[in-house]
Amino acid sequence: MKLFRFFALVLCVAHFGINSAAGRKFDQIVAYVNEDVITKWELDSVINQKALELQQVYRFSEREARQKAEQEREVLLDQLIRQMLLVETALTLKVEIAEAEVEQYLQNFKDQYKIESEEEFAQALKKEGYTLLSFREQAKRNLMAEQLVMQRILPRLQIRDSDVQRFFEENRSQLPTKTDRVHLRHIFVAFKPSEADRKLALDKIDTVLQELADGKDFEQLAQRYADEEHRNTGVGALNELSVAEVDNLSITFRDTLAGLNMGETSAPVEGNDGFYLFKLERKTDQTIAFRYLVVSLTPSELAMQAAYERADGLLQRLNQGEDFNTLARQYSDDAQTQANSGDLGIRSLSELNPDTRKIIEGLPIGAHSTPIKTTYGVHIFKIDNRNVPELSDAEKDQIRMMLRQQKFQEEWQIYTDLLKENSFIKIKKLE
Repeated sequence: MKLFRFFALVLCVAHFGINSAAGRKFDQIVAYVNEDVITKWELDSVINQKALELQQVYRFSEREARQKAEQEREVLLDQLIRQMLLVETALTLKVEIAEAEVEQYLQNFKDQYKIESEEEFAQALKKEGYTLLSFREQAKRNLMAEQLVMQRILPRLQIRDSDVQRFFEENRSQLPTKTDRVHLRHIFVAFKPSEADRKLALDKIDTVLQELADGKDFEQLAQRYADEEHRNTGVGALNELSVAEVDNLSITFRDTLAGLNMGETSAPVEGNDGFYLFKLERKTDQTIAFRYLVVSLTPSELAMQAAYERADGLLQRLNQGEDFNTLARQYSDDAQTQANSGDLGIRSLSELNPDTRKIIEGLPIGAHSTPIKTTYGVHIFKIDNRNVPELSDAEKDQIRMMLRQQKFQEEWQIYTDLLKENSFIKIKKLE
């Protein structure tokens, strides 16, 4: 693989006629560069090549490629000027190129354009206004320019292991397979709805039950009374589960379904996020088919404030040195983890929602977070351990190659900027 993609453009420029006398005789001049010129035909040729590259490499449509290439006309002209200055400098410094290198370039050129005979090669060159001698000379000049760049810039492209690691650390959020895995604990303080909040939800459930009694469709009611979060999770739709799958439901839901006959609707069942109604459609020894709807039990602002105050009180106790595990066992509202001191197990940071991840990502081992709001309450997280992923040798090489490419572009720009500063350049208005 070639490191310097720029030369993929400038070395093929010869095919379109830079320094071709036949192409210059009656062509419009678009730029003066010291004692040489760049013609509109030469610039158009490079634009055509750019459009072709966009089609073949980046899968642009023909129209999109042409439009994009035309938008880069000024950039491509600047690249041509810089390349011309590189060739001129290489000639002045008498950069040496072996004949074998020129022969290899010519062979690569013929292979690229699938030219199989010398006669076909000569005809293709003649069509572009070249003789074999003039084309060979142009190829040599381009190779001299490339060699000049190699001599001046390559020594500056040293990428240290620390550069690779720093890039990895700064861009890890864009590499989901390379995020830290952390052993998390939490203390969860739930938003506990007040009796007034519960009454509002139960009143809505009563309305639903009345409409069902009046013959309204269960699925339509489920969609009408569901909030946005539940509406997209299949409320009202028919669920058909095997007996084994039903056993995996919570005991409240399992017992409710077990007590229903076909066609019956359950009494309201309170879950973590609201009140549920179940309707049993059919039941066999192997499967059970049912529908459900849920009316959310939404905590008021007062209930949320009370949760924040409880969480803040626990945070103060943690800051004063009290044991996280002990407080989790005593005060966490998460029934599944409370007995295990809030142990959430090992989680990849990429699994967490972005807001939670931002806080946890910067926590050192043993530290606890400030209270973090989620859908149902407030969490205080603690990191027990952290497993930092390492880059493979192949991944390091890939990053090193990319950093060298970036550094090459920067150094090439700096060097050719210097050449431009010490040259006479006049650009005519582009049409």
